[in-house]
Amino acid sequence: MSSIPMPQHYTGRRNLILLSAFILCLPALAAGLMGDDYMHYALLTADLPIAKPNDLSLFGLFSFINGDPERNRLLMDYSLIPWWTYAELKYAFWRPLSEIFHWVDHQLWPEQPWLMHLHNIAWYMIALCLVARLYKQYLPTAGTALLALFLYGLDSTHGFTISWISNRNALLALTFGLLTFLLYTRWREEGGIGSLMLSLLTLLLGLLSAELGISVFGYIGAYALFMDKRGPVKGVLATLPYFAVIVGWWAIYKYAGFGAAHADAYYVDPASQPLSFLMKAAERLPVLLASQWGIVPADLYTLSGASNYTYVAICAVMLILSLIPVLMVQIKNRATLFWLFGMLFSILPALAASPYDRLLLFPGIGASALLANFLIQIKLKRYTPSSSILKTYTTLIFFVMVFIHLIMAPILLPVMAYSTKFMSDQVSTTPSYFQNIENIEHKKLVLFSPPLASSLAIAALRYHRQDPIPARIWTITTLDDGLQYHASGNRLLVSREAGFIDGPIEESVRNMEKYPFQENDEVILSGLRIGIHQLNESGKPSQLSLTFDQPVNSSEYVFLKWDANSNQYTQLDF
Repeated sequence: MSSIPMPQHYTGRRNLILLSAFILCLPALAAGLMGDDYMHYALLTADLPIAKPNDLSLFGLFSFINGDPERNRLLMDYSLIPWWTYAELKYAFWRPLSEIFHWVDHQLWPEQPWLMHLHNIAWYMIALCLVARLYKQYLPTAGTALLALFLYGLDSTHGFTISWISNRNALLALTFGLLTFLLYTRWREEGGIGSLMLSLLTLLLGLLSAELGISVFGYIGAYALFMDKRGPVKGVLATLPYFAVIVGWWAIYKYAGFGAAHADAYYVDPASQPLSFLMKAAERLPVLLASQWGIVPADLYTLSGASNYTYVAICAVMLILSLIPVLMVQIKNRATLFWLFGMLFSILPALAASPYDRLLLFPGIGASALLANFLIQIKLKRYTPSSSILKTYTTLIFFVMVFIHLIMAPILLPVMAYSTKFMSDQVSTTPSYFQNIENIEHKKLVLFSPPLASSLAIAALRYHRQDPIPARIWTITTLDDGLQYHASGNRLLVSREAGFIDGPIEESVRNMEKYPFQENDEVILSGLRIGIHQLNESGKPSQLSLTFDQPVNSSEYVFLKWDANSNQYTQLDF
């Protein structure tokens, strides 16, 4: 069998790389829906009892938890957030352009998730075409540009973003960010008010896609400092129109009530919590960059559920050891500083969120350029350290980077492109099925011990299956051991000596150190008051009083306890 001939020219090789990236992303087509995808389906196709937030979003896809205590209590009524969630918890993001593209999905192919995934891949491929143009324009040779494109386009850290339909906002922000930068450099190098105005428009479109759109300003700033032919002073002054657009967008964003609040486990708002942001940024920066350079996936740190300073220190040391030879090879080149600081500046907005590989789309542009130039320089022996130790060390880093980025990353990309399927399969859908409950739409379900992730997905999964929604879904606890019950009249006491609200995942919706429960505190829902009757020695609620509008033995209530061994509910009679 004859082998496929390698194209001899830049265009053919570029297209081969793009085709390879497309093929390796195709497993995403079979990944199905995950997490927020189900909620988006419900918001865009169903008649929900919970109205869209009264904000500037179009459908409330990214501002569903908007910090309004009354609305949050309504979400608790359907187990969309746990009852112990801090009353003013907010995850509200202004992404109207992304909402439009999700609306298009659900208008054209609401029951075809593979087409939604293909939509994601299409945006990634558009972005890669723009990345290819950027590299060809600012890397020294066509070979270096092609290698950088390979490193970026087949980077496995991008797989999850491609795989998760709800994360399309990042791909949109990347695409419009790249357009912004290319138009900005055309304006600086060729002049023309048209390029300036068009680049400001694409910047705004990127910001209206996702907050991550701010990251392009990192490359604009780095270009102004190190690449602008008119010097850094005039270069910085030329960034002011872009800065003004960002400030204007940010002012509207904050005035309209968007952002995160009381959500320290995942997001820290730099505007309202500057000191907390700086502390978190110092911790998250080496974690994200270490992941970008292939040391340890950032998601492993986040999934650990707690700060791990030893882990952060290891990431920092390994990152420095990796970057020293990479930068020594090319530090005399002015463009190196552009790629380096573009990488560093662009990662700053991502530090407001917990470290995840899906935050590396923008930093990866500069990192791939630096790595490609390093590999080319060493391969062509254009850098020969005088010290034998330094030469051995540089050679070692060369082979490590080749193994990680040229061999392992392309192998892992299709795996990561399918990764949302792996993750969704970890969340059992069985607890969303309720067998032998007649007139369930008129029943108020009181649930004990379903897995947390499964309990939060019950309503959205039932909407997706077009199953009737119970009148209420109250998840009291996700813990299954040591529960004791005592019912009397309208009241049910539930006790657990070890306490409720256990572990970092359950505490991610309420910082128990900042906002501890006190005895006699109450959470008032629609037809149910959950009182903190007792606290244990650790300060955790150990006895809850559930006071219903009707007697506990009323037929409108159905009490169910999940049995993990039999994988089904057992009905409790009081």
